[in-house]
Amino acid sequence: MLPRVILAAPRLSSAPWLADQLQDEFEVLVLPRGAEWIGWIQQHTGDVLVIDHELLGATPLAALKKAAAGGTPPLSVALIGGQGSELAEVEARRAELITAGTHAVLGRTLEKGELRDAVRALARRRQEEIDATAQLAEDSSRLSDFASESPKMKELLAVARKVARADTSLLITGETGTGKEYLTQAIHAEGRRAKGPFVAINCAAMAESLMESELFGHAPGAFTGAIQRRRGCFELAHGGTLFLDEIGEMPMALQSKLLRALQERKIQPIGDEKAVDVDVRIIAATNRNLETEVEAKRFRADLYFRLSVVTLDIPPLRERRQDILRMAQNHVEHFASVLRSNVQGFDDASLAALLVYPWPGNVREMINLVERAVLLADGTWLGLEDLPPAVRRYRQGASQEHVGVAGAPPELDVSPSRGWKEARDEVLLDFDRRYFTALLKTTRGNAGEAADLAGIPARTLYDALKRAGIRREDFLA
Repeated sequence: MLPRVILAAPRLSSAPWLADQLQDEFEVLVLPRGAEWIGWIQQHTGDVLVIDHELLGATPLAALKKAAAGGTPPLSVALIGGQGSELAEVEARRAELITAGTHAVLGRTLEKGELRDAVRALARRRQEEIDATAQLAEDSSRLSDFASESPKMKELLAVARKVARADTSLLITGETGTGKEYLTQAIHAEGRRAKGPFVAINCAAMAESLMESELFGHAPGAFTGAIQRRRGCFELAHGGTLFLDEIGEMPMALQSKLLRALQERKIQPIGDEKAVDVDVRIIAATNRNLETEVEAKRFRADLYFRLSVVTLDIPPLRERRQDILRMAQNHVEHFASVLRSNVQGFDDASLAALLVYPWPGNVREMINLVERAVLLADGTWLGLEDLPPAVRRYRQGASQEHVGVAGAPPELDVSPSRGWKEARDEVLLDFDRRYFTALLKTTRGNAGEAADLAGIPARTLYDALKRAGIRREDFLA
């Protein structure tokens, strides 16, 4: 695959000049005449952005930061700085420009070989960053990382292990932030396609007019700016896994083309008469209820059934409170290592707050919370003062009714002089006592109704009541 260079040069005489010097080794996409350049660049994926400094206007630093943020990792940026005094002025601001995201400042009079070498170096840098990110995901994404005490998660992981080594299409559902892409990467890493590419596309983050090209690619001349052939995500994922995130946002017109690609295992690049064979495993994810979307005629029923051969529904964090303390501690240890911090964990008051907080942002919210707390902490143990106001309010009992627990948990001895497991078990046991007491009060001792409300099997309910020393008979009406 050729590295993709996005060329933004408003001087019409210079755009062909630059494209001619690059197109023998790179795929070059040229900014259309009259287009709003920042928005256009952000809508196109690429490896290197070559931009004329004239586009930057009165606020070059802010403009460059926006332009360079289009990819993950960000685009490598080469700035064309004109000639003579014009180039000298740009060179004088080199430090500021580099801070804003520029990786190279080039003159307009570069020889062909020099320009090509500079862009080649930037493309290599970009690829190294992508490879490092992919290796990190491969090293860290394993189904074993999802170890859970939650019955729902245990069941989900058992199914995930069974389907990981198959080519079956998967649909992963769950609220925002539950870890759908992370689970997809883990399934890919443990499947027979692990050594193949993993390609992800967010269907909600792309304009409808561009999505078809991103998925299926295009032929030269297929539309304005399409100078060379470009492979889409299906071809890039050949032999591996294609992850379609937020599949519920895909336009109906494109759903039929996706369905045909899945059925025939062939794609038709835009403007190309020849179909291309593809061998990919499809894993889709959504936070929408696709059955409801099908009933509302916003999602094709045949595509839904094609994608949902196996469906994995990730429960929200509030429904797997057994995992909260372990997850929080794991993230503390991770960020303490990354940030070179002396933080060892949460104190008793903050642990109690984490347990009763409803986590509307799920695992992603917890990761962000822990990273922020570790980064800003002054001491060894994180306290209530290190938590966001919304979490502290739950600890103070402002919104306890939301989670069905009356009042705030008592202070618990989780000092570092005690073993972590012993301290954790005490906190969990106290939570169980308070939660199931409130639950049985609500159901007047009806165990079946209590188990349904809690989302757990009746056997699990009885085991929890026994551990907590709670007699169901005491709550019978």
